[in-house]
Amino acid sequence: MPSTVQQAIQRLRRHLEQVPWLRGRGPVSYHYGQWVDATHHTLVTLFGEESPEARGFLEIVGTGAAERGWGVPLAPDHQWGLRARLDRAEGYLRQLVERLEKQA
Repeated sequence: MPSTVQQAIQRLRRHLEQVPWLRGRGPVSYHYGQWVDATHHTLVTLFGEESPEARGFLEIVGTGAAERGWGVPLAPDHQWGLRARLDRAEGYLRQLVERLEKQA
């Protein structure tokens, strides 16, 4: 049976695997909002609601529903555009996975 750390790594990798698909969705994506909410929920479950990991993710993707991708179009090259948010979120999650892999 995988350890708790290994399970956390697997869960975060599943979210990372969805990033390329999300990049092809367009400037406004219902799926992106779902992904943000699901990823944040995973981080809260793994690390706690007030953890640096969960709070750090929200700092990257935004704290409000609109900032998190629920229906507000932003220019693709805008710092809060879908691509920029995905790039930041992907890098952040990869760093978390790398940190956890060192603990495994």
